[in-house]
Amino acid sequence: MFEPNWASPPGDTISRLAAASNLSTHELAERIGFEEDVFAGIMEGSIQICDEIAEALSEELGASCQFWINRYDQFLADKARLEASLPAACLSTWGQTFPVRSLRELGWLPKRSRGEQLSEDILNFFGCDSIRDWNVRYSAGIGQVAFRTSFAFEADEMATLAWLRVGEAQCEGIPLQKFSATTFRECLSALKRLCAYKHPNVFFPKLQKACAELGVGLVSSKAPKGCRASGATWTNTSGNPIIMLSFRYLSEDHFWFTFFHEAAHVILHGTDHISVDGTDPSPFGGSQCEDEADGFAQDALISAELRDEMLNAAPTRSHARRMARQAGVTPGIVVGQLQKFGVIQRHQFNDLKRRYNWQGDTLIPRLNQPRKKT
Repeated sequence: MFEPNWASPPGDTISRLAAASNLSTHELAERIGFEEDVFAGIMEGSIQICDEIAEALSEELGASCQFWINRYDQFLADKARLEASLPAACLSTWGQTFPVRSLRELGWLPKRSRGEQLSEDILNFFGCDSIRDWNVRYSAGIGQVAFRTSFAFEADEMATLAWLRVGEAQCEGIPLQKFSATTFRECLSALKRLCAYKHPNVFFPKLQKACAELGVGLVSSKAPKGCRASGATWTNTSGNPIIMLSFRYLSEDHFWFTFFHEAAHVILHGTDHISVDGTDPSPFGGSQCEDEADGFAQDALISAELRDEMLNAAPTRSHARRMARQAGVTPGIVVGQLQKFGVIQRHQFNDLKRRYNWQGDTLIPRLNQPRKKT
């Protein structure tokens, strides 16, 4: 009999079914009439799904009352099994499963700890009291960004999970308003205007603040070695969507494309997601959801009508600048799209792109000095 190595709380199922009904979890809680802290407890599994709660969930989301009671019981059974699966003796070696050197270089772990102390430092990083606690809370990933999906075999699991944990910790200090997918979508054109700012330490805080006012947590961090994530989304215990970005490739075109790609997953799919790749997100191929998110991001940056004109005209720097003015984006973003669609080669017109570098701060990079045209 298959036994998963994770304990999925009831909130995983509640979030999926709510999204399928075009409901945010905030809206669902209001319709059911639960207080925010009570609903958060139901989501994370700390509050039992009794007959009354099961009936309310059944009325709003479907499935029988017994389904919801069984769903909670299964979570408890999986949690108990996981808690009993790891002996305390693992503490001396458990920390070695993480990319310790990379995490230390980023300042996420103290230097020079070994053995049990190293494991204790990693547990502190994750906010856990024990390995068993960590296994219950994190062995399935964060939110539904889960290691039971294909990305677990394409990147270092622990490096990716550590990166997600940094985002999770950042979100704890960001007050978020009530989320509405419709309102968030309507405001994306206003958010796009922030690409006019050159410096990430200027535009990112503005973008983060605007997203928080729309109920979306936006965070960023440099990815440790072994983590090839461009972006990720998940839903926190309060029902707010979280978008995390890594500034992968350190260029403006990739950053803004990834932001709107992840925003698309929040708006269109309502499910948690991670972009793990070895190249830029492609406008071709991939799953249906990825294709939809790519198309959404392309349209958000440059409308379909303008894109047709952009792709069919002779590519020049002056043309890229003119298209950027019409689309309300930067020339570098236009160049990125021209490269994605194969109109120009990857090395062409890169002097029009703003590029970034990591200097000291591991959360937001800095703007590179402009490169002279060669």
